[in-house]
Amino acid sequence: MAPKEKINFEGIFLKGILETARGKSMNLEKDLLTVGLNRFCVQRGCDLFGVSDLTPARDYLAFQGNPLVMKFPRAISIGMQLNYDIVKQHTPCETRQESLYWYHCYDVVNPMLNFLAYDAARWLTDRNFRALPVPASTPYNMEKLEGIFSHKLAAHLGGVGWIGKSCLLITEKFGPRVRLVSVLTDAPLETGSMLDKKCGSCQACIEACPVGAFTGMEFQATASREARFDARKCSEYRNNHACGRCVSSCPIGIRKL
Repeated sequence: MAPKEKINFEGIFLKGILETARGKSMNLEKDLLTVGLNRFCVQRGCDLFGVSDLTPARDYLAFQGNPLVMKFPRAISIGMQLNYDIVKQHTPCETRQESLYWYHCYDVVNPMLNFLAYDAARWLTDRNFRALPVPASTPYNMEKLEGIFSHKLAAHLGGVGWIGKSCLLITEKFGPRVRLVSVLTDAPLETGSMLDKKCGSCQACIEACPVGAFTGMEFQATASREARFDARKCSEYRNNHACGRCVSSCPIGIRKL
C-alpha cells in the first residue's frame, strides 16, 4: 500500500490566517475610503450620502442605451435638502418666471450639487479611481422625458430613500424635499442596501397633483413608469408652471415647528 500523504495542517492554518487578514485589510480599506469620501462631501454641504451597486440595474441601464454609464459598477448619491419654507409657501399655479421654488431648485441647489459632485469626482481621481459626475439636471431626452442616468434609481439602490407613489425619492428625514446628483465610479466603496418601505395608504401626492399624473400604484421594479406616472401630463403642465405639489404635499419629513 502506498504511504499516506502527510497533511500540512500548519500550512493550511497559516493560509487561512493570511486570507482572513487580507480580507479584513481590503474591507478596512473600503471602509476608510467610503468614510473619507462621505466626510469630504458633508464638509461641502451634503445632507444625504449613499453608494449603490449598479448590478441589479444593468438591464435597465442597457435599455437606456448610454455606453458611458454602462462602464461604471457603482454610483455615489449626494443629496441636499430644499429650504422648507420655500417649499411650504409654493403653489402649483405659479409661473416658472415668478416662482421662488423653481429658482431655488434649479438656479441655486442644482449648481451647488454639480460643483460638489465635481469635487467628489476629483477626490476619487486623485486616488487613481475613475469617476464621472452626472449633473443634477442631466442632459435630457425630451422625447423619452428622461435623463442619461436616474439619480433616484441610484439613491434607491444605495438605501438613501425609497421610490414613492409620486415617483420621487422619499427620504426618512426630508421626505421628497431633496435634490440629487450622482458620481459614477469604479472605486471599491462600501455599498448600501435598498430600504423596505412603502407609501402605504397615503394618497397625499395623488390628490395634490393638479393634472392627475399619478395612478397611485406603489413602485415595482418590474413595472413600467407609465403604470405609475403620466410623465407627459406633468411635463406639459410644468412648461408654464413651477408645480412641485408632489414635493410639498408629502407628509414624510414635515418639520414640526
